[in-house]
Amino acid sequence: MVKDPVLLRKNYIKNPFFIIDIISVLPTDLAYLFLGTQCHETVPCPVIFRLNRVLRLDRMFEFFNKTETRTNFPNAFRITKIIYYILILVHWNACFFFAISFSIGFETDGWVYQGSENLHDQYIFSFWWSTLTLTTIGETAQPIQDSAHVFVILDFLVGVIIFATIVGNIGSMITNMSAARDEYQSRLDAIKQYLVFRKVGDELETRVIKWFEYLWNNKQSLDEDQVMGMLPDKLKAEIAMHVHLETLKKVKIFQECEKGLLVDLVLKLKLEVFSPGDYVCRCLLRLETELCLVNSQF
Repeated sequence: MVKDPVLLRKNYIKNPFFIIDIISVLPTDLAYLFLGTQCHETVPCPVIFRLNRVLRLDRMFEFFNKTETRTNFPNAFRITKIIYYILILVHWNACFFFAISFSIGFETDGWVYQGSENLHDQYIFSFWWSTLTLTTIGETAQPIQDSAHVFVILDFLVGVIIFATIVGNIGSMITNMSAARDEYQSRLDAIKQYLVFRKVGDELETRVIKWFEYLWNNKQSLDEDQVMGMLPDKLKAEIAMHVHLETLKKVKIFQECEKGLLVDLVLKLKLEVFSPGDYVCRCLLRLETELCLVNSQF
């Protein structure tokens, strides 16, 4: 990874996006100090001075892609991103509606913009009209001009396609967010059915349910072997050392061991969860007894 600022600047200047980024951040908004923000029949709309901001689209998509791979809450970020996309589409559509209304003439018929010359009122009305049209959940005035008919037809088609896609994506993300919970619940239901079928006592059934609840509450229901299996051996070793090495050092028989041996032991560890009152070291004591018997024979 290159971190030298000089090399980074040279590489960025050679990048074709350098010119586009420069154009997109030019302070064209200063034109409003001279032209104002009023827009009516005798004064053209100065919105053209902000069109250079559209050149930031590629950077916006790049930001979303990088953030989605780095965030710890990918599903929540995806839903937020889709909501942001919806707002952008509604905003752009509102701008097109206002521009067509301006070209036809304000208040010339019942379809075009009806209202005051105040910028706030103009934007709110256009945004409201755009939301109703794209979502197809409300009724608007019947268009009169041919250009207005064409625009409304395109709006309906685009709105149906885009919002159907968005609703489908949101449904899939919500399903993914609850997938872990559904899998846990299905496993728990299967265990309950098995215990009932085998006529297991209430005490043992309660212990089993509490064990499952503990796994879920502590987020230990993940399949570590499946998750770690996607990583290379070096990363698996580093993660295992970070998770288990300090715990392993607390065991008295491993405190004087070399680090290489501890690393090998860490890679062999597997997560096991025991209920209160369970024997954890019974097998180790039996093994120690067997080793003593073997040594006594020699």
